[in-house]
Amino acid sequence: MPTKEAVSYPGKLVAFEGIDRAGKTSAMKLLAGVLVNCKVPITLCSEKMSPISDLLSGENLKKTSGFLKTYLFATDRAWTYEKKCIPALQRGELVIWDRYIDSAIVYRTVEFQQMKSTMDINFVNQINGPFIQADLTFILDVSVNTSEKRAIRSGQLEPYTRDFLKQVRVEYLKRSHYPGYIVINGENSLEKIIDEIKSIIQDEFKELFYEIES
Repeated sequence: MPTKEAVSYPGKLVAFEGIDRAGKTSAMKLLAGVLVNCKVPITLCSEKMSPISDLLSGENLKKTSGFLKTYLFATDRAWTYEKKCIPALQRGELVIWDRYIDSAIVYRTVEFQQMKSTMDINFVNQINGPFIQADLTFILDVSVNTSEKRAIRSGQLEPYTRDFLKQVRVEYLKRSHYPGYIVINGENSLEKIIDEIKSIIQDEFKELFYEIES
């Protein structure tokens, strides 16, 4: 079960999770633009913002073992965490992160299971232990069929098998029962998704928003 570091900050951290092409990135970018009544700056974070991002894409990633991926993704995240996330939280800002620690845990869990690796999830949990738990985590849930259709429409190559993505989705939904996790139907229109997430964030963190006069 996720645990939160004892350190607390005046800002709030919101994470977006889900299988590939669940709509996380699109939702995150649009959300920042519609939270117009937010009192504080909004900082966006994501994977592959660090100087080692080239090692986490394409052929480089395909040739990388689950063991090394665990360290590489944690290093990439640690760079953004230290350089952008923590300073923003210390300033009292709202940080929205596309793929946070849950992605590392979920994807490596499935990879280790399917490859019958000698590594286990305890190893991944230990590597990701120093990162604080997000105050709120949205799991954008879509079917594997939807993910594949979106990949075809965008012309993207699918790096994972159907079975792999199915298991990743199962692992995400298991985590949805933890406190602070909310499942959003990613099959809905982007407008409806944004409205739902916006409403939840404004209700959860009232102190960060000005009241809108009706």
